[in-house]
Amino acid sequence: MAVSFLNLLDKFRPHKVYRPSPLVGIFQFIIVAAFWFGIIYGATSTVTLLFVKFIPELLELYNLDSIAELVRNLAPLMAIMVLIPANATFLVLNERKVLALFTVRLGPNRVGPNGFLQTVADAVKLLFKEDITPKGADLLLFNLAPVIFFGPTVISFIPILSCATDNFGPFALCDLSIGILFVTAITSIPVLGLVLGGYASNNKYSLIGGLRSAAQAISYEIPMVLTVVSIIVLTGSINLREIADNQIGGLFSWNIFAFGNMPLLLNLFPLGKSSLIGLYGLALLGMALMLFSIYLISACAEVNRIPFDLPEAESELVSGYNTEFTGMKFALFFLAEYTALFIICCLASIVFLGGGHLPTSFEVEKTILENLAAFKLGDISWLLPSTVLMIKAYGLIFVSVWVRATLPRLRYDQLMKFSWKFLIPLSLINIFIAAVLSSVKV
Repeated sequence: MAVSFLNLLDKFRPHKVYRPSPLVGIFQFIIVAAFWFGIIYGATSTVTLLFVKFIPELLELYNLDSIAELVRNLAPLMAIMVLIPANATFLVLNERKVLALFTVRLGPNRVGPNGFLQTVADAVKLLFKEDITPKGADLLLFNLAPVIFFGPTVISFIPILSCATDNFGPFALCDLSIGILFVTAITSIPVLGLVLGGYASNNKYSLIGGLRSAAQAISYEIPMVLTVVSIIVLTGSINLREIADNQIGGLFSWNIFAFGNMPLLLNLFPLGKSSLIGLYGLALLGMALMLFSIYLISACAEVNRIPFDLPEAESELVSGYNTEFTGMKFALFFLAEYTALFIICCLASIVFLGGGHLPTSFEVEKTILENLAAFKLGDISWLLPSTVLMIKAYGLIFVSVWVRATLPRLRYDQLMKFSWKFLIPLSLINIFIAAVLSSVKV
């Protein structure tokens, strides 16, 4: 009798009962992602409307116009301060869930429905963890390193807000004339935080991780900057909003499709005519795809994504530069890392994938914007470009997680050789080709 009962229990073990098909796992992830997207977007939009419309209007009733204008101009900063932590919290959960799907595992599924609140629990745990400073560490640099790593990441998001909101209200202040150069320059600063964190920890593994991050940043910033130069030559602008607006008009107007010159490919094999125009379009298409690939590879190396995560390789450096960090200092490193990933994906979406513009005709997009502008509660036309841009950015983030689930970590010598012997020479060749193509008049 006892043996029969045990056999019956064996049939109902958790790992046998809860074995969903991949489609069930994908559906569960879509539900969780939709909820989190609603939370992030809802919280950011609410704060934006409060500081742009409701609070200033309330202050103006009491003739406090100067304070109302100040509050209105604080809207971009408040939007950033809400968006970044909420978005990074979701990206951690997103990565764990997507990796679980790719590797046929359950992933986090305990805290909240289907693990919905797992990263919230992790954040609360880190918030209450003891803050430990190792013996012999440089106290000032040890405490300053996470701030140096996190601060520039937040600042570099400013020009992207201009594209995400289509210069709505006070967000026009974020429209920098040198937007793409500003983001590229600011995103090169955080590596100093990694070097200082590794040096100040008084730990040999942390020091090696910090030095690796410096060498890796120097190696991969060069092809990334050279790629940006090629983009500037081909687009003729360094303003992010201008680059995005030049891609209005449908899917084939995006820069990734021959910088809007896809129709030229129809002349590739003309009957009894010259095919030079078609070859010009083909060269632009190849250049666009090459620049897109080089930018994503270099940017992933900049933010230490697998297969370029040598500065924090657990197999030999026991987490590298952040080995000695605990509590919120440890959390700041990961918050900045995921925010940097989000920023490079937003920048790639703006430069190559049309930014906040729909893959439809200009007339359709204009009609939608006009309907949103005439909304009863006020102009909410900024919702369209921000939603479209975030969806494109999340799509690229999904690809980065896919790469993490697929590729192994490179050896350090392979990492360095790939940049210096392949990416940098290819980027220099691209600048020359871009200069030639931009000088050709079709």
